[in-house]
Amino acid sequence: MSRKIVVLLCACWGGMSVFARPSVENETDTVRLYALDEVVIVSSPKETNPFRSMPASVSLFSASQAEGMKMISVKDLSLAVPNMYIPDYGSRMTVPVYVRGVGERSAGQTIGLYVDHMPYLDKSAFDFNFADIRRIEVLRGPQGTLYGRNAMGGIIHIHTRSPLEYEQVRASVTGGSYGLFRANVSVSKKLRQPLGLSVSGYYDRNDGCFTNRFSGRREDGLETFGGRLRLDWQCADRWKAQLMLNGERTKQGAFPYGAYAPGKGVDKPDYNDPGSYARQMADGNFNLQYADDRLLFNAVTACQYLNDDMYMDLDYTPFSRFTINQKQRLRTFTEEWTLKSASEADWQWLFGVYGFVSRLNTSTLTTMGPDGVSEIMQPMFDRIHEENPRAPVMKVKDTAIPIPGRFLTPGSGGAVFHQSTFRHLFTEGLSLTAGIRLDYERVGMDYDTHVGMNLDVQAGNRPAVPVRADTALQGSGSRSFREILPRVALKYEWDSGDCVYFTVAGGYKAGGYNIQMFADLVQQALREKYVPSGTPLNAGDAVSYRPEYSRNYEAGYKGEWIRQVLQGEITLFYVDLRDIQLTKFVDSGQGRMLSNEGRVASRGAELSLSARLSNALGLTLHYGYTHATFGKAGDGGEEEGYAGKYVPYAPQQTLSLSAVYRKSFRSRWIDRLLLHAHYYAAGKIYWTAENDESQDFYGLLNLKASAVSGIFELSLWARNALNANYTAFRFESMGQALGQRGKPLQTGIDFSVRF
Repeated sequence: MSRKIVVLLCACWGGMSVFARPSVENETDTVRLYALDEVVIVSSPKETNPFRSMPASVSLFSASQAEGMKMISVKDLSLAVPNMYIPDYGSRMTVPVYVRGVGERSAGQTIGLYVDHMPYLDKSAFDFNFADIRRIEVLRGPQGTLYGRNAMGGIIHIHTRSPLEYEQVRASVTGGSYGLFRANVSVSKKLRQPLGLSVSGYYDRNDGCFTNRFSGRREDGLETFGGRLRLDWQCADRWKAQLMLNGERTKQGAFPYGAYAPGKGVDKPDYNDPGSYARQMADGNFNLQYADDRLLFNAVTACQYLNDDMYMDLDYTPFSRFTINQKQRLRTFTEEWTLKSASEADWQWLFGVYGFVSRLNTSTLTTMGPDGVSEIMQPMFDRIHEENPRAPVMKVKDTAIPIPGRFLTPGSGGAVFHQSTFRHLFTEGLSLTAGIRLDYERVGMDYDTHVGMNLDVQAGNRPAVPVRADTALQGSGSRSFREILPRVALKYEWDSGDCVYFTVAGGYKAGGYNIQMFADLVQQALREKYVPSGTPLNAGDAVSYRPEYSRNYEAGYKGEWIRQVLQGEITLFYVDLRDIQLTKFVDSGQGRMLSNEGRVASRGAELSLSARLSNALGLTLHYGYTHATFGKAGDGGEEEGYAGKYVPYAPQQTLSLSAVYRKSFRSRWIDRLLLHAHYYAAGKIYWTAENDESQDFYGLLNLKASAVSGIFELSLWARNALNANYTAFRFESMGQALGQRGKPLQTGIDFSVRF
C-alpha cells in the first residue's frame, strides 16, 4: 500500500487532468464513466468482452474531457494518448499516426478511424472538425481481427450524440490570437417519442502563425465550415435505425516549411510559390440494429466523397525550380454486418462480414521552372556532351517544362471474421478470447504521364536544328493480397473488477502503388531514351511496394489501486514488424519512394493513472515509453545500414499530466468555476532513418479557466502557454533539410450558451 501512495503523490506533484473513473453497470457490454457531473454509457457491437476489462490498451475520452483539453480534431488526441504521435504535416491533406513505433507518413494508414461505426479509408479524410462528440475511444495495438487492414497500430472510434438520449440547443463562439474565430451551433431534439433529430454547423478560421520571408504574408491560414445531421429512429421495440450525414469544406494556406539546421531548429519560410490546400468532403452512413435478450445484429452501410486540390513549392526557396499541383477525387463504399451474442452465457461470440470498394482519381502537374531548367535540366545535356564530345550540343529552349500525369487507383476487398470469448474457463474469473479474420484486397493502377521539351541540337559545325524531345509512360497493373489475422487473449478477472491479461495478435498494412514517384520516373525514361544505359525502366515495379506485417505481444493490468481514489493501468508490449514500408526521397527531390526495409522490433511500456482526491479535484497521468529499432534487412530489405537505428517519427517517450478543479458557489453571478491544466511532452524523436537529426524531449503547457452561470459559460485559455520552441516535422527535399516549427503561444476566449 505504501508504494501505491508514493505513486499517487508522484502523480500529484507531476501535474493534473480531467478525472474519469469507470465502474461497471452491466457486466455484459456497458461501463459507466464518472467524469465530474457527466455520465457516459459505453457499449461496443464488435467486442465480446466488457469494455472496462477488455484485454487491450484503451484510452477513453468523454465530451467534457475533450472540451476541457480543447480536442477539436484527430491531431489533438496525441496530446493525451500514451505512445501516440501525430506530427503536424503542414496541412489537412494527410494525417500520419504513429503508435508504439508503428506508422508511416506516405503509405496507407496504420491506424483505423471510425465515426459512428463508419470507416474512413484514406488519411486525406482524417483531419476534420469534431462536432457533437459524445466520446472518443482509442484502442492501441493491432485490431486486425475485428477491423482488418491498416489497423496495425490500433483504432480511433469517434461517437456522436444521439438525439434520443441527448436534447439540447448549444451555441458557442471563440476568438483568439492569430486571427482565430470559431463558431458552433447544434440543436438536438426528440421530434416525437421514437424519432430524434440533431443538426449542427460550424465555422473556423485563422490567419496562420508563420510568415513567409519572401512574400511577407502568413502561409498557414485556414478557413473551414461544415455541418452534421443525425436522425435516430426507434422503429420498433427491438429495431433501431440511424442516419448520419456530414459535410465539410476547407481552404487553407499550407506547408509553412523553412530551412532546418541541427541545433538551431527551423528558420522562417522563404519561398516564392505559396502553398495551398482545398478540400470538399461529404459522407453518410446508415446503421440498422436489432437487439433482444440473446442477439445483437448491427449493419452499417457507408459512403464517402472527397475532392481536394493541393499546390506546393517543391524546392521551398525563392527560386523557381519545381512546383506541383495535385488533385484527388476519392469515392468509397463500405458494408459491414455483425451478429453477436447478448446473453449472460459463458460463451460470448461474434460473426461478421465486411466489404469495400474505392476509386481514387489523381491528376498531377509537376512543373520545372526557369531555375530548374538552368540548374538541373540543361546541365544534364551539357554533361552528355562533355562525356562524349561526339555527341551533339543540346540547348533547352523552354523556360518551363510541365510534367502532367493522370492516375487511377481502384481498390476493393472483403473479409469474414469471428471472435469468441469463453468465460470462467476451468476456474472462476479466467477467460479466453480467440478470433480470426480472412482478409482479401485487390488494388489496381492505370497511369499516363509524359514530359516534353524543345531543344536546339547542333552536331559539329552544322547549324542548330530545333528538336522536340519527349517521352511518355503509360500502363496498368494490379495486385492482390490475402491475409489471415489471428488474435488470442487470456484474461483473469477477480471480484473487484480488476484484471490481468496477455494478448497475441497479428496485423498487416496493405501494399500498393506509389504514384508520387512518376515525375522522377518519366525524367529517367527521357534520359534513357536519348542516353541508353542498357537497363530498361519498369515503372510498375518501381512504384509498387509490398504489405507490411506485425505480430504484437501485450500484457497488462487494470484495476483500482486505492478504492474510490486511484485507478491505474500498466501495459507491457513487444511488436515484431516485417517488411517495413519506409519513405525515401528520390534523387531529384520531386517525389517520394516507398521501399520495404526489413524488420523493426518495438518494445515498451505504458502507465495510466486516474485519481480523485476530492469531489473538486481530479488528476490523471499517462506515460508511454517506446524503443523501436531496425533489425537486419534480411531477405526483405535493401539497407543493412539501418540495423540498430531508431524508427523515425516515433518518439521514445510521451507524457501527459493533467487536472481539473471544480468549485461550486452560491452566488447570483456564478454557479461554478472549472480550472483545467494539461502538460504534454514527447521525445526524443529522430527525423531520419540514419538517426543523424532529432528533436529532443520537449513539453507543452495548456491552460483553461471556465466560469458557468446558468446556461452561460465563459472560458479563457492558452495553448503552449510557455511558448516552447520545437520542431514539429522535418524532411528533405531537393537535397536540403526542411522543417516546420511547432505552433507558438496561442490565447483565446470561449463563450457558450446551452439550453
